[in-house]
Amino acid sequence: MAGPSLEQWISDLGLQHVNDPDVDKPVYRLRPPDGRITLSAALEERISASIRKARERRNLSRSKLAPLLGLSEAVYARYETSVSRLTVGRLIHLCEVLGASPEDLLAPAAIHLWGENQSKVDLLLACIDKLRAFDAEILQDVFSLLNRLGKTDTSGHGGNGAASAAPLLARAAEPSKRMNGHGET
Repeated sequence: MAGPSLEQWISDLGLQHVNDPDVDKPVYRLRPPDGRITLSAALEERISASIRKARERRNLSRSKLAPLLGLSEAVYARYETSVSRLTVGRLIHLCEVLGASPEDLLAPAAIHLWGENQSKVDLLLACIDKLRAFDAEILQDVFSLLNRLGKTDTSGHGGNGAASAAPLLARAAEPSKRMNGHGET
């Protein structure tokens, strides 16, 4: 399967050629809504700041966190000062030991991946946070609701989607009544 040409792929995704001094080869990046493309070094600094803030929110010192990751304090400090780049595996491990979501650590570095403005980003991240608290049954209800709301008739309005989804919305809005730790009421 050949797929689209490289040029077509770049065009379809709206990527732009960027001269990044930290990368030896051509780099193509998505232009954020504000038009300012963040280069690799700045992304690393933002991710480093995010992990430092997540650690501080947990009131953990570097010396306490490093052993949880199987690292010395000096090696861990290199991540927080953006001297060393995190691997995806290490980022996942950090999420686990800090009790942080991937969004907590990555969204501050690249908010344009979550929305076109800070208001939408904040709302989306708040929704994701709420969704994490729901049990599987309520998540299924929310998913069904979203599917119904996404279907519109030819006038552009929700057809019967919003009305028929209203009972699901009411049910999903009160997860604490349904969750006792075992998905039972």
